[in-house]
Amino acid sequence: MKKTIGNVGTLNLTEATEESISAIQHINNVGLLLYSTETASLVPKLSIGNLGYSLRIPKDAQVINGLFTVDNELLTYAKPDQTIIINGLLTFSNDLRLETILETELSFIVNGIVYVPSALKGSVNRLIKKHSGVSVDYTGSEPKLLSGDTLLTNTLVDSYSPKTNVALNGILTLAADLDLEQIRHKIESIQINGIIELYEHQVASVMSKVTINGTTRIIPTDYKQLKSVFQLSSKSIRRFKQERVYTTKPIVLDKSITREAFQDAFTSIHSHSFILCSEDIEDLVYEVLNRFETDVYTYKDDFRFITNETWKSETLQQLESPTTIVVYRYLRFDDPLSSEIIKDHSIVLLGEISVLNEQSKHVIQQRMIENKNGLIHTSDQQERGLSNYGELSL
Repeated sequence: MKKTIGNVGTLNLTEATEESISAIQHINNVGLLLYSTETASLVPKLSIGNLGYSLRIPKDAQVINGLFTVDNELLTYAKPDQTIIINGLLTFSNDLRLETILETELSFIVNGIVYVPSALKGSVNRLIKKHSGVSVDYTGSEPKLLSGDTLLTNTLVDSYSPKTNVALNGILTLAADLDLEQIRHKIESIQINGIIELYEHQVASVMSKVTINGTTRIIPTDYKQLKSVFQLSSKSIRRFKQERVYTTKPIVLDKSITREAFQDAFTSIHSHSFILCSEDIEDLVYEVLNRFETDVYTYKDDFRFITNETWKSETLQQLESPTTIVVYRYLRFDDPLSSEIIKDHSIVLLGEISVLNEQSKHVIQQRMIENKNGLIHTSDQQERGLSNYGELSL
């Protein structure tokens, strides 16, 4: 069965074959694609939506995703002509001996940040065969290494010694109440392979210390950050009282929300995603938007917000009123569709729809009112659902 894959951090094709890639229908997003000389011909045979970076590497190379530290022992006992691939953050210890660096046969290929002692910068460069990203040198103690999603709070900063270097692979979010004077005193530098989220009032004090291989997200000061998808009803919207909110996730507003309730809840919305609302409050939503680029999708009578579901044609028959179907992630139809069964409904395609045949695909296309980089697959052999992988070897 062929399958569609959502997101892959590192796709390793060094051992791939015609047979192994034939099982893949499509991959939406790939951060790093690795292939060998022997498998280079297979790369164009894969259907990939967005590719960040591709790299040809030795077939027997070791692949590390995340944080990796190089010390004297590693260099001393490395195998002859050994290559290590780092997709993340590579740190060289500050106690490395020059003779060890010069004698080792180990080499590195890096997609991310290289962190090296200032005194050894020149000699260490001989170990790096290829590098896509940022190189930073440091003095003094080795950096504090962080991985994953990290919230930088006053408590965490207070635990650091003065002039600490911080290196992170993942997402770093600065707390809104962070003591900027403590940041100045305690943190010498911040290296990030990934994403940093900080507030506008923190930019001047913090960004001068930051080196980033990735994305910077600036949150307007005095805005509340929403970390997940918010689906609000007439009751749940009451938690917001004249709020200014920031989000990179969708906000979904139920038809039960009145104009008065919406006006009482929000004074400003800074969204890097989209908002789904009824036509009754569409004008109010636009009035509070803080970004011109934010998409607003509307429905008249009813809606369904789809993350990952499988429907039969009878599911459409059971919808009581004309419905706007918003496919955010993935929707699969298990049986054929007819124009008659879907004629009263409309589709906003932001993710992926899987149908059984070309006729069903045509039916879906007729009812689409919006298609923003969405996909419609036509295959009776499509494997259900989307999968996401940090690392995938084919």
